[in-house]
Amino acid sequence: MTDESASQADGPHELLAAVRDLTRQVRAAQRGTWFPLLVLAVITLVAIPVYRYAPYLDVFRTCRYRPQHTVCVAPNPAELGYWTIALVLAYAAIAGFYIRRSRLRGVGTPIRPYIAVGVALAVLMAAVSIWLTFHPLLPVPTDPFSTDPVEIEVGPTAWLVNGLASPTAVIALALLVLAWVERNWALLAYSLAYLAIVMVMGGQVIHSTSPWYFLPHLLVPAALLLLGSAAFAVFRPSTEAPVR
Repeated sequence: MTDESASQADGPHELLAAVRDLTRQVRAAQRGTWFPLLVLAVITLVAIPVYRYAPYLDVFRTCRYRPQHTVCVAPNPAELGYWTIALVLAYAAIAGFYIRRSRLRGVGTPIRPYIAVGVALAVLMAAVSIWLTFHPLLPVPTDPFSTDPVEIEVGPTAWLVNGLASPTAVIALALLVLAWVERNWALLAYSLAYLAIVMVMGGQVIHSTSPWYFLPHLLVPAALLLLGSAAFAVFRPSTEAPVR
């Protein structure tokens, strides 16, 4: 009598434990974190020649000209166009990857929220960047041709808006959504750390005449994304092994 009561009492607990274990296995099988990070790292690296060699397109009429001197207040619209197109294409590739994985494994990932938020953030980034061109939060020098160093005080609002409107921050915000989609605590921690680093870098004012002044702002995020991709690929659970 006692043995039967114990067996009946243990039954629901064992069943609940089995359901939880199965849920963890399904979530692990759904994850393909390494691929989005790899794709985003690639488009960040490809941005380097765009920043360096793309001709400046003065579509917003912000440039001031003097003989042998040109000063443009706004960032190069070619860079903004590159990021908008590259991010949309990247999310299309990521969506295709997850769809193909779900067909091979028979376990789908609800990737639509991540893709929708990523594309929406890319478009919003472009809109905010254009708005900041005509409504700058940072003070604009009275004489753009002056060679004297100017101390620029960046307030918290300007720092936050300009930082979040950067492509690297937009990538981090979308990764937070992916962490929620995959129920991936490791990716959440990684995304928060990545966002903090790019926000700090984005708040720095660079005084340099080098045409490669932008390099750390692309190489550091790209390196972080590559390292993250490699880590998630190496330490993924065995349930993520490709299905033959």
